[in-house]
Amino acid sequence: MAVDRSQFVNIVDKGLRANSDFTKFYINFKKNNKLKQIALDFTSRDWDKRTRISMAKKCLAEEYEKDIGLKVSFTENSPLNVVADIYFETVCNGKADWTNERLNAYNLYCRKGIGKKKIKDIKILDIDRLRKEMETKGHSKQTANGCSPRTIKKVLMQSLKPVLQYAIDNKVISDMPKINIPKQNRQKKIVSDAGTKLALLYKTIFALYEDDAFYRALFLFALYGRRWNEIRTLKWTDINFLDNTYTIRADNNKISIDQTYDLPTPIAEALSHIKSHSGLVFESPITNKELFTPKKQLAKIKEASQIKELTMHYFRHILVSAMGESGVAGTVLSASLGHTNLDTVNQFYLSANHKKSSATANKAIEELLS
Repeated sequence: MAVDRSQFVNIVDKGLRANSDFTKFYINFKKNNKLKQIALDFTSRDWDKRTRISMAKKCLAEEYEKDIGLKVSFTENSPLNVVADIYFETVCNGKADWTNERLNAYNLYCRKGIGKKKIKDIKILDIDRLRKEMETKGHSKQTANGCSPRTIKKVLMQSLKPVLQYAIDNKVISDMPKINIPKQNRQKKIVSDAGTKLALLYKTIFALYEDDAFYRALFLFALYGRRWNEIRTLKWTDINFLDNTYTIRADNNKISIDQTYDLPTPIAEALSHIKSHSGLVFESPITNKELFTPKKQLAKIKEASQIKELTMHYFRHILVSAMGESGVAGTVLSASLGHTNLDTVNQFYLSANHKKSSATANKAIEELLS
């Protein structure tokens, strides 16, 4: 019997859609010129929504793995691009968002140059040349005068190095060429009078978006320390109104584990007024996909608050400085922000977690805003 594909209105993942109540799922992907289409029906299962989605993703991964196979091999004479294609298709298929980000970076900076060289012939000189090219010019208006050291490091260490390591693991080459990472000129961003600025931004957000719950919730998430990537990828299935928590999934944070946080009351209130509670929380009304950086709305906040240096990430700097000034313990603050350096917060993790630390931090924020 033919499947009515029009019922699968929710995009769950690449190659996976769901019906309106997430009880039925549709797997649809093409690999090696072979189309795979499977309908999943979980209506008779006694599972909650999160479990149904998890099981559907598991089925997708299993079907993807089953169909891919290693139909292409490589030797020391193969171009780096061949090794990269096999690596990204076979090793990384379970982490779609993270894989796509790294693959896009590889395609942008490596494929047309170093990617054409035989894997055995790639030397330190080639990697240094790639780094120099990125330092000189990037592929966007923002990087017209060169990529930042952070971007270069991500391309070299997260896109290029794993491909070279994959060749070593398959005993095609024996040594990893040295990868010279550009030094990051880190300057500590000092925010003066941070407590006042935090309170000012809070009032500005409510003044501008009193009747717009969508942007009120979005900018409050930023004010409470969430990174832009964490905000734009947040789904309604990540919000738990009963437990008053929300989860930043492993694919969208910097330590690759699910992180559950206390949901601040002002954000919960704003979220409750958003009409749609399926798919992405902050879905683009134009593309129905992840939202781009809200530059026009951010400009309104900058103008109203007169904080000219404000960016989506600068919200975090203001929050860190304000809570630091008020005496919040560094370990609590680090854990509530989801810091990458686990050594910094390890002491706190021994007796608490992200949820507990963020709850403590949220109380401190309430005191600052009162």
